Amino acid sequence: MTDRDPRPPEAADGIDDGLDALLLRVHEQLGTAVGDRIAAQGGPPELRCPDLALDRLLAATHRSVGTAVTRRRSRESRAALDRRDPGLEARLAQRGPLSGRPSPVRVKYRQQALRLAHRYWPTDLAQGMRAAVRTVQDLSDLLEDPAQPLARVEPVVEQLRGQLREMARLPKPRPIPVTLTGLDYLVAVESALAEPAERLLHELHRVQQLLDEVLGPAIATLGASPPGYPCGVDAVAQDLVDDLTQGCDQADALARAVAEVERASTDFIGADLGNARLDGVLLEGILWDATTTWPGEWATLIRRASLPSGAERGVLVIAAEPCDHAIHAEA
Repeated sequence: MTDRDPRPPEAADGIDDGLDALLLRVHEQLGTAVGDRIAAQGGPPELRCPDLALDRLLAATHRSVGTAVTRRRSRESRAALDRRDPGLEARLAQRGPLSGRPSPVRVKYRQQALRLAHRYWPTDLAQGMRAAVRTVQDLSDLLEDPAQPLARVEPVVEQLRGQLREMARLPKPRPIPVTLTGLDYLVAVESALAEPAERLLHELHRVQQLLDEVLGPAIATLGASPPGYPCGVDAVAQDLVDDLTQGCDQADALARAVAEVERASTDFIGADLGNARLDGVLLEGILWDATTTWPGEWATLIRRASLPSGAERGVLVIAAEPCDHAIHAEA
């Protein structure tokens, strides 16, 4: 802001938006006028004055306004890129292979991709695995204390069984079909989720077997054993801790895959969505900035429905609020 431009930044942005809209309307109206005039004359006009001069003036003005609009948009995009802070640049650099898929495809199938992510991550599995490790450690403490009655051990074992059952409620791995359509993006999404989920299920199955076939029977023999003789139960409990700790790594890998799917389905900063079909697409929660290109008829609606994300400077999020029917913001 200079001495000759005393307007606050907010006011300047509002005037710029109005100017952009005016330029676009002028460009469209002139294009329509030129097309109608030529069509009404049955083709390109003959060399007659003053009609020829008017036609040339209309056509030249149409080209000039179109060039000005293109240059202005390009200038605004470059300026927005220059204003990006290092934190945002680092965030963009973390994008994975799914985020490299075409933006129109990602936005078209974002709702289906988010549903897949929810199926493979129904609860915080990483937290569940760590809770199971703590349960086994509590069990080991009980077994090492000869003063603790056996009646206190069985509820802890049942608690562990319940934790394992809850975490094992994941989709069963299935063959990934080969497709030649745009649905191959959803195939890639499910493949990215299914691989770590299969490894996690394998670890959970091993833990369940160790619990049912080794630890359970060993605990059952404690009642007939001399006091203070754990019958190797403490060693089995340590094996459970080791297996569950390895399972934590698999749960973390699945968490990273889920985060990548959510990022590819939400982060459209700098994306070119000018040719995307947004009718019926769930847009609530999408992140975008000044370098994101929207279809012409959607740009104003999306700007009205957006708020600052608060995470990075210049990043907006499409919020749920009353708006035109074109934007669907269901939960």
